[in-house]
Amino acid sequence: MRFSPPALFRSAALSGALWITLIALVTTSLALTVQYVQTARLLEARTRALVNDEAASLVSRYRAAGLSGIAQAIRREVEVPRINEFLYLLATPGGRPLVGNLAEWPSAVDHPGYHRFETEVFSASAPVRESAIEARAVLLPDGFRLLVGNLSDESIVLQDRYFSALIWSLLATGLLGLALGFWYSRRGLAFLRAASDAGERFLRGKLDERLPAPDRGDEYDRLAATINRTFEEIERLIGSLRAATDGLAHDLKTPITRIRARLELAEMQQADAEELHAVIAECRDDLDAILRLILDVLELAHAEAIADIPRELVQLDHLLQEAVELYQPLAEDRGVGIEVTLVPVALAGSRSLLARMAANLLDNAIKHSPKGETVRVDLTVQDGAATLTIADRGPGIAETQRERALQRFTQLDASRSQPGSGLGLSIVAAAARVHNAQVVLTDNEPGLNVRVLFPETETA
Repeated sequence: MRFSPPALFRSAALSGALWITLIALVTTSLALTVQYVQTARLLEARTRALVNDEAASLVSRYRAAGLSGIAQAIRREVEVPRINEFLYLLATPGGRPLVGNLAEWPSAVDHPGYHRFETEVFSASAPVRESAIEARAVLLPDGFRLLVGNLSDESIVLQDRYFSALIWSLLATGLLGLALGFWYSRRGLAFLRAASDAGERFLRGKLDERLPAPDRGDEYDRLAATINRTFEEIERLIGSLRAATDGLAHDLKTPITRIRARLELAEMQQADAEELHAVIAECRDDLDAILRLILDVLELAHAEAIADIPRELVQLDHLLQEAVELYQPLAEDRGVGIEVTLVPVALAGSRSLLARMAANLLDNAIKHSPKGETVRVDLTVQDGAATLTIADRGPGIAETQRERALQRFTQLDASRSQPGSGLGLSIVAAAARVHNAQVVLTDNEPGLNVRVLFPETETA
């Protein structure tokens, strides 16, 4: 049998309410039982203390005045009304009553000590009645028996009230627990239903779907924020994948088409050896471009797939100095100067990713700088945060295009007449994201100013 989602959620809400109610009922029962047991023990201790005092007083009277003295004391106590009504019985060694307000020696009392029993009680001010007694039996010299007790009606009343309070408390707790439990369960399940519905719409292609987050600051809000960040990351990756697919297809189609066209033309013209060598050289250049593109795609995929890189302490200033020395010959060939200002900075991260970041930024800056201009490389530290700045004097990037420039396969030259895959800055952005850094593109007036902000660094 299959249940529709609303029926399933209603069933889950009822189940949650029942569990909450059950927990509340058990807690209430335990609390009332503990209170009852402690009160009953207190009453029992109080009663025994009173009985002990009274029995000790009569035993002292017996020792002082004998049997007649204790009998006289018992008669006097029985005839005087008291708040704490005591019960007395002085009996012969055979159990025949001599004096007191008990009709007979209880059969349950067969040895000295404390006893609890029910028997008939009579007094001058009240008719004979059946009462619960808690008494102490004392064996006097010459075999006479003394029984001193107190009515345990308070214990019986306490027990009755305990059961009455337990029943009414369980009823109230059950009704309130069901109501509040059902409400709270429905609140949690409403969030689950909203998350399920949003996930279904997301899977159907509505990638801008998000969960509402009322900012109450509870666990549901934190979970909603986590789910929304997941949706945003998936949307970003899917958008990046679409752009990558389009860009990769375009970038592969052009050189492959050129290779095919050259080979077909050479075949049609029956090219001689020299012409074939020229065709092969041109095809080799296109194949090298394709290989570089594939390697860049693999490197970008590797950088974006890294969630928790194995970190080592990298001396960022030394790494940048090595990158500058590597690209110095290229800069000299293009007639571009490089000015470097570095401060010692140690960074926990991936040396290979940081090296590729520096190489891509330098390559872009040199490639787009006019002859005779200078590329500036600065590494500064302020308040424990390091900033890497690489600025050129080239054409720069329009403000409206800067965010798109960090996406993969983005070439601001729509005709794609310039060499390159459009992956340079996207690899920089991916490497920065792995290191919790931020890439900021600004205008160098003229040219492009690229800043990479590292939040956690160490200065030497």
